[in-house]
Amino acid sequence: MDAMSTLTPDAADGPHSAAHALPQMLDLTQAVQLRDEMIRLVNAGDVVLDASGVERMSTPCVQILLAAGRGARAANRSFKITQASELFKTAIADLGLRNEFENWME
Repeated sequence: MDAMSTLTPDAADGPHSAAHALPQMLDLTQAVQLRDEMIRLVNAGDVVLDASGVERMSTPCVQILLAAGRGARAANRSFKITQASELFKTAIADLGLRNEFENWME
């Protein structure tokens, strides 16, 4: 099973929601797929990402999420990250990007 296949709509959010669970491993090998999925999601509408299951996150994946959030803002779309795991929060803080992400994280 492809690691990005876990980036699917949350059934509880209904068919018109852009809520997606991020994969457990957001490492370098997943960066291109994450980028492509973020482009698709931002182009489709408002984005809500569930980061509760993230156990590993590389700098390139953080950069992709940052670019996706900025792209959503530029397109006047909502971009939210919910239930961020402690590892997700730590990765953001370690890179000095807490201020960049705080408006997106719930």
